[in-house]
Amino acid sequence: MINIPVTFNSDEKGYFDRECPNENCLFTFKIHMDDWKEKVSDEEVHCPMCGHIDTSDKWWTQQQLDSMHKVAANCAKSYIQGELDKSFKQLERSTRGNKFMKITYKPGYRTTFINNPLGQSEEWEQDIQCPNCQTRYSVIGSAYFCPCCGFNVIEDVFDESLDNIGKMISSLTEMEDLLTQTHGKDKAVSMCRAMLEGSLGDVISAYQKFAEVKYKTFSPKTARVNDFQIVEKGNALFFEATGKGYNTWLTDDEIDTMNMMFQRRHVLEHNGGIVDSRYLEKSNDQTYTVGQRIVIHRKDAEKLIEIIKKLGHGIKGLQSDEC
Repeated sequence: MINIPVTFNSDEKGYFDRECPNENCLFTFKIHMDDWKEKVSDEEVHCPMCGHIDTSDKWWTQQQLDSMHKVAANCAKSYIQGELDKSFKQLERSTRGNKFMKITYKPGYRTTFINNPLGQSEEWEQDIQCPNCQTRYSVIGSAYFCPCCGFNVIEDVFDESLDNIGKMISSLTEMEDLLTQTHGKDKAVSMCRAMLEGSLGDVISAYQKFAEVKYKTFSPKTARVNDFQIVEKGNALFFEATGKGYNTWLTDDEIDTMNMMFQRRHVLEHNGGIVDSRYLEKSNDQTYTVGQRIVIHRKDAEKLIEIIKKLGHGIKGLQSDEC
């Protein structure tokens, strides 16, 4: 057996590339190399995106695996060529005094094996430090769990998600201009409209994940799937668990607007945006009749973000309250 020691250099900020082994995720992230060596256990590493837990030897990136395979292949070729050289040179020497047969050997091209340390991908902008164990890691986009201790950083992700959605909405004019150049005006308008309508779902999904995690800190009960996508249910759950409902932080008009936007999102996703009697009943929306299609304006999405940020800030404040 040949042992080939493989070493890795960190990127310029000291981070080490990792990849979730869960085939349904395969999320790539970076973790500070010192923290990987000194803090992360061999038995348990958490995926920052999906929360999958596995042993520390399972988190190689595809690029790292490819690089290690190449190192192993070059080492094997170099070793085999070396052994062949020895064998043929020995055979050559054995025939030097033979009058009837003489073997000569001239080595061909040799694979040079140099076991240099392997590098990492280029460093990323967004660095995170776990508030629970202080492990440093880096991601592109969002992350929900600390790779070392599994601490759920949903509060930071919640704020970041809302900010990102807001930036996307404010950039729609520029995006439409760029898309027009490649896809034409009609396609560009349709694509931007779809992104704007989809932003309602993005906001509500961000709130749902945030509310689920925060609710668990106040109640031993388990909320049902999508309870926090229904304003009335979410309000009742927090009131039962903490004595404070949405009206603690929001005005009646804001709650009504929130409910209407939640209902509009439901119609867009499940009824093609076509208004039905159920929507009118649940939303109390006086601006549509059955059979019309919901139209979302930027001010609608921006208002929903404003309301959800305000509500989220209030719920965060419950940490220091007596519940």
